Amino acid sequence: MIVAILGASGGCGRELVKQALERGHAVTAVVRSSSKLDVPSAVRVERGDLTDAAFLEKALAGSELVLSALGLRMPGIAPWHKPEQPDFLTKSTPALVDAMKRAAITRVVAISAGGVGDSYEQVPGAFRFMIKTTALKHAYAELAVMERTLLSSGLDVCICRPTGLTDGPRTGAVKVCSSFKGRATISRADVAGWMLDEAAKPAFAQRTPMITVTGT
Repeated sequence: MIVAILGASGGCGRELVKQALERGHAVTAVVRSSSKLDVPSAVRVERGDLTDAAFLEKALAGSELVLSALGLRMPGIAPWHKPEQPDFLTKSTPALVDAMKRAAITRVVAISAGGVGDSYEQVPGAFRFMIKTTALKHAYAELAVMERTLLSSGLDVCICRPTGLTDGPRTGAVKVCSSFKGRATISRADVAGWMLDEAAKPAFAQRTPMITVTGT
């Protein structure tokens, strides 16, 4: 399979590149011009403005599937922290949809977060309080925009909503859950593995599954 990975320089993005190569896929890593990226020479790298549909169309050319690990760059989650580009997903997601349609790519698997959209009521009250009162409110608002834009695009879309992310190893023990409790976590390696497993299926089982390893 020929896959384009957006946000390839981030934690989940690096895992997507690594695991996609391990599975024998041809990979294009699509990143912002300012991103630091260290990938094997087999990876095609495209750098540019991810809010520019023309750049994205060129970057995605020849791909069969898009894996998106795009998100907001945040210095922290303290209430006073602000995203580097507050409207990044509001601008980049319509550009991605436009570019995919121009490039005749119909399938995309993207990363959101547990607690976004209609999963808000499915997460613990303490976590809902964090979403409301910390800098997470900026990220979750943008992720909600991203979800709505993709889900209404007419594309074949799967948006996974992981619980708390860690840098642990891949366990292969990912569960789709309707709610979670306590400190539910999933490693970035497990998120990437689950996304690639889902991408290999002829049809997506769910459009917005919440995924975790612990805490169900």
